[in-house]
Amino acid sequence: MNANPTNDTAQKQKIVYQYDLAGRYLGEVVADESPREPGVYLLPTRTTETAPPERDTWPEGSWPRWMGTDWAMIALPKSSPQAEDPLSKLQRFLAENPDVLATIGASTDK
Repeated sequence: MNANPTNDTAQKQKIVYQYDLAGRYLGEVVADESPREPGVYLLPTRTTETAPPERDTWPEGSWPRWMGTDWAMIALPKSSPQAEDPLSKLQRFLAENPDVLATIGASTDK
């Protein structure tokens, strides 16, 4: 009996490319070879073996999106303005809707 393990039992892996529910590229992940089917890789959810365009070729303000058969470059969403804090938003709403204020019997005074 040979006590030395052989490389024949070593599991093979390869890099695949993951995307979110909207198809936007997330990054590289590892796919493992199937222990039952040599040469077949078990792809994690929302991945493809097709590499996205090289990072240095992406136009400014764009990001790769998986379209089902290939990658397309899409515009990044614009940054949203700073969200209003909830207390200020409620105070503004009550000031603009005095009927609601009267119904709940509150005051806009701090």
